[in-house]
Amino acid sequence: MFKVESVKLVPENIRTGRRRVSHKTRIYFWPKGETIMDNLFNRRSRPFNEYRKLLPAVFAAAGVEDTSRLSARWSQRAGCGCGCSPGFIVEGYSNALFRNNIHVDVIAE
Repeated sequence: MFKVESVKLVPENIRTGRRRVSHKTRIYFWPKGETIMDNLFNRRSRPFNEYRKLLPAVFAAAGVEDTSRLSARWSQRAGCGCGCSPGFIVEGYSNALFRNNIHVDVIAE
């Protein structure tokens, strides 16, 4: 079980060139107290179903008022094609999220 400690909106880093530019919001979860080695070893075994339960609180903290048009799907390759940055990809539109990604610090209860 996890609890949201902080939510931070970060402007999207728009890439151009060979990669297609995507303006979909990504949500990344960062467990507090996790070392760099823990992060490296746990990248492919994140408890994303537990993180999914926190999404309503994350959206509220990010200033999203209407979540009825939003959905989020887990992707191991949300931030990078190699799978090093797993997270949720948000489908749908919200003014509060436009061209922003969300970084969430979580603590285990």
